[in-house]
Amino acid sequence: MFNLKNINTMESILSFFKAKGTKVYTIFATKKLQRKILLLFLILLGTVKVSYSQRGNYQYDEIGGFIGIGYYNGEICPVKPLYNPQLAFGLNFRHGFNDRLALSFQALRCVLKGDDNDFDNEYQKARNLRFENEIIELSLQMEFNFLPLKKGSKYNFISPYIAAGPGLVIGSFPHEGLQFCIPFGLGVKISPTQKFTLSFEWKYRKMFTDMLDHINDDLYDPQYGVEYTKQRSFLGNDDMYSFIGAVFSFQIGSTAPKQCGAYR
Repeated sequence: MFNLKNINTMESILSFFKAKGTKVYTIFATKKLQRKILLLFLILLGTVKVSYSQRGNYQYDEIGGFIGIGYYNGEICPVKPLYNPQLAFGLNFRHGFNDRLALSFQALRCVLKGDDNDFDNEYQKARNLRFENEIIELSLQMEFNFLPLKKGSKYNFISPYIAAGPGLVIGSFPHEGLQFCIPFGLGVKISPTQKFTLSFEWKYRKMFTDMLDHINDDLYDPQYGVEYTKQRSFLGNDDMYSFIGAVFSFQIGSTAPKQCGAYR
């Protein structure tokens, strides 16, 4: 499992990302569904950008960081929210098309953990499984503000929003390599000044693997009586994880108007 604390040289960093880059190519070269989803997102992004670049709206760029917690749901913890939260942090870049739409790029890191002994279930105590998976997520997410967000405005400086898009997960996935995910969720943006935006968000990550917790055997032992339905692994039930936290963003340069040539 990749561990940032063990990196002492630039060569080891480059070799790690070179190896993962090969897996990125393999994923997109062999999984048609993932390529179609990415293509659909790029077409949507292009359509939105062309449409809104002709309406006299202001565009802006922001760069900042994310700090919060991450937690997992899977075989060890199927539904309980906020289970075993771990520190999550990373970078955030946002391009605003106007006061309603924005596109954000996130690079986040978290160590997800789970342990059967955290639960008062006899089967889980007998199964006695645990895992630790350090992940790095790269994602593109389209954000939609429910209210017109005008940075530094006296009245329109706050808005709830939803976000979704494609992502890639670098981590430890036995026999499966790099993974594809779809982040989706909601949050609240606050822009008290022209240069600063604070966002609070809660987003789930839909994954297409059951190996986030390294539990891949769906067989169970009926000797546990009424608990026999709690299998070692739930076949066809992919794992998920979530991030809850805050994004601190600072505007790069000045806000610029974007208008079509005929209007000017």
